[in-house]
Amino acid sequence: MKNFIFFLCISVILFASYTGIRSSSASTKGINLVALGDSITHGVGDPAKKGYIEDVKVKLEDLQNTPVKLSNFAIPRYSTDKVLEQLQDKKITAQIKQANYIILFIGTNDFRKSADYQFNPLDVKKINEGKVTFTTNLNKILENIRKGNPWAPIFILGLYQPYVEYSNHKEILSTITDWNNGIIEVAGNFQRTSFVPTLDLFQDKPKGTYFSDSLHPNPAGYKLIANRLSEKVLNEISSN
Repeated sequence: MKNFIFFLCISVILFASYTGIRSSSASTKGINLVALGDSITHGVGDPAKKGYIEDVKVKLEDLQNTPVKLSNFAIPRYSTDKVLEQLQDKKITAQIKQANYIILFIGTNDFRKSADYQFNPLDVKKINEGKVTFTTNLNKILENIRKGNPWAPIFILGLYQPYVEYSNHKEILSTITDWNNGIIEVAGNFQRTSFVPTLDLFQDKPKGTYFSDSLHPNPAGYKLIANRLSEKVLNEISSN
């Protein structure tokens, strides 16, 4: 009986030590966060050039009590065709392969180009043609990401409406909503891929409070995006 109790105690100690080591290892392993996109993810409009993605990184580190490695490959003026070119870069694909979470915020420049940078009036035919090209490219982007990383959750941010100064701003809003519906449809074709809306974040709010110029948010605007995205990522973490 004494021998049994002795071995039982030893077993409990060893099990506690093992689980403690596993827990410690998990907490120090860290999170790999990869971001792709254009000037918005790059942080243009924020004097510190941190944008929303650095704020997400800090929130994850604080709330998860673990280091976060951020690889931000966003480049100003990029559109979906340029991101497709990026995905041929072995350095970028290597980071995607190791990513725990992937952020994609692209489409603003696709939309602007399809409108020939003229928003009043809108050339509906050209914009609809641009949407087809955009959603086709977006689908290819996600296919490429999933080839390199089948499991990491992907968060695709939707487009917002910064063109509130135009008299046809309601028409522009409706058009951007249609583009966002295209993003939702494409995202639905891929597992563990979530759409993160941003359109509502700036609606009915003074543009001067949240934007640094006609297109890019200021730190306050980026904070709104960061809070929304952080909530989505943390919900994903807590559900696993």
